[in-house]
Amino acid sequence: MSYWHQMYQRSTPSPRLEVVNGAARFESLMAKKLTDKDREFGESLSSQFEKNGTLTEKQIECVEKMEQRYSAEAILLRETWATSYKAEHRATALIVANYYITTNYFRDLALKIGTDEDFVPTQPQFNAMTRNKYATKVIATATTPPAYPKGSLCKVRANSNLVHQRHLHNQFGLVMENHAIGLYASSTLLVNGEKVTLEDRCLKAAKSKK
Repeated sequence: MSYWHQMYQRSTPSPRLEVVNGAARFESLMAKKLTDKDREFGESLSSQFEKNGTLTEKQIECVEKMEQRYSAEAILLRETWATSYKAEHRATALIVANYYITTNYFRDLALKIGTDEDFVPTQPQFNAMTRNKYATKVIATATTPPAYPKGSLCKVRANSNLVHQRHLHNQFGLVMENHAIGLYASSTLLVNGEKVTLEDRCLKAAKSKK
């Protein structure tokens, strides 16, 4: 065998297997309310089965997964989750979605949640997006009362790592607005007539003079 034939050998076709009760199973599956993507894929598999009477092992596995996904039990679980999500979890999903829309992570999912009130993510999608360490901080930021409420007086920390504007260091500021979004809560302050927005971790309580 030549070098090129050794390097570029043709792959062996996957063996084709009989599908037990294939015709009846495809008829039952295609009668269900499938997503557009699943229906297109199911029709492709059904067409191949009708043509050859067989499928590859991987194709049969795909059929079995679709059957499981559209079983009566799975459909009931999805319906139950949809009801629970809208009643109990959508507010949390929106908090996290508003954060992830500004990042490169979960962005497509976050956009769907943020722009389509009828959209229901799957439970695994919801868990993945809302139960990681970043989402936990975002949720805490949004649901915890502000450390320096509107109208309170505070002091800017003299920490160049946190506050790059050195002229603000150790200056007093009046809190004008709170922003409970993102990983860290922030506030808009009036400092010596200048309006600035800083993360609350850049601030400390203003001690009254004795």
